[in-house]
Amino acid sequence: MEYDLGSKDILVTGGTGFIGSRVARALIQGGARVRVLARNPAKARDLEAAGAAVIAGEITDPACLERALRGTQAVIHFAGATNEFKPRAYFERVNIDGTHLLAEAALEAGVERFVHVSTVWVYGLWAGPGTNEASPCAVSGQPYSDTKIGAEREIRRLAAEKGLPAIILQPSEAYGPGDPHWTERPLALIEAGRMVLASGGKGVTQPIFIDDLVRGVLAAAAEGRAGETYILCGPEVSTFREYFMSFARMLGKERLPSVPARLALGAAALAEGAARISGRPPVFTRQEILATTATATYDGGKAARELGFTAGIGLAEGMRRVEAWLRSAPRPPA
Repeated sequence: MEYDLGSKDILVTGGTGFIGSRVARALIQGGARVRVLARNPAKARDLEAAGAAVIAGEITDPACLERALRGTQAVIHFAGATNEFKPRAYFERVNIDGTHLLAEAALEAGVERFVHVSTVWVYGLWAGPGTNEASPCAVSGQPYSDTKIGAEREIRRLAAEKGLPAIILQPSEAYGPGDPHWTERPLALIEAGRMVLASGGKGVTQPIFIDDLVRGVLAAAAEGRAGETYILCGPEVSTFREYFMSFARMLGKERLPSVPARLALGAAALAEGAARISGRPPVFTRQEILATTATATYDGGKAARELGFTAGIGLAEGMRRVEAWLRSAPRPPA
């Protein structure tokens, strides 16, 4: 039975992020009363103008969470440490401990639905073709994906032991206008002449365009079953060479240099070491290099069957929309 999002008070954590902000806007447009938890309220001014109530605070602050959840019926949880150049303990505190605190507070508030947004990377970067929700999770040694596994375990534990009405979503790499990670960053690196392909870019990706992902999140929030997990992936698999060359051609470049993955990882390790000394972010990280060597592809059949969701924007159309945005928007430096 469909859950009527338009009649609910909904808390969106990570609402100032690329995906969270778009989901929050879509909820507002659908009639929901949306609250956004924001570490930096200044970043939420546009959402506030659109009708969201902005609550300043941290995901790791129990008092803030209690205040944010008071009177809400649903939570969509995006907040987390992603590719920030921070110690592993930081990822654990935000992604695992923060998720635990939020879920406990949601239980105390009596929410009807708790949507936890994770990642397909919990299956490991080198899972096989057709990875689905029954596939085993696999650690990769990277703080983001490994702590996302920990967060999922915590959600499932609270669902089993305390009845948390949780739905877990596992999106593949999101891209599109305004995306800082898989769109703006490669564009900036390519333009600056700093992009290199690890092992020729033969790793694979199944990216999902942001408009599709927003539809998928809303479909899961409305149609998903508590206790279930859903992969939300793009309709096509491409190599990272194909993916990054789409950006390169937008910038008038017809080739990207390639180096063996081992050399790329070594260069990234040196860049990370220099960044620790300088305090400035590295040009690229080992996590980013490893991501481009991924071999996993994903099966979105469960989302199609149970949520009625199938991503419809292929890579060619998605990149056409990115290019249209690129021609009209300034880009950050690499």
